[in-house]
Amino acid sequence: MFKSVSLISFKEGTDRQRREAVLAAYRKLPSLIPGIVSFEVGLDQGLLEGNAGIAVIVGFAAREDFLAYSTHQAHTDVIFPVCGPVMAGWSSVQFEA
Repeated sequence: MFKSVSLISFKEGTDRQRREAVLAAYRKLPSLIPGIVSFEVGLDQGLLEGNAGIAVIVGFAAREDFLAYSTHQAHTDVIFPVCGPVMAGWSSVQFEA
């Protein structure tokens, strides 16, 4: 299995409603993009200072499925118009599991 983990930080002052909107948009992706084998997304619970705001963990059967996901229109429709305006930063890693 090939996995991708992304951590997204929100801009200061991003309210709960906007965070929930980002979460809801990500949750739609498994039904819109072929090749996703597993999908987990969640908001940080605020237990530690400095954590990212949201985590997205996606599993794929193969590396090629990830590459298709990364450029799929549904994915970019979440990244740019939904997440972009409230995103302070992000990091990600892809690996064989």
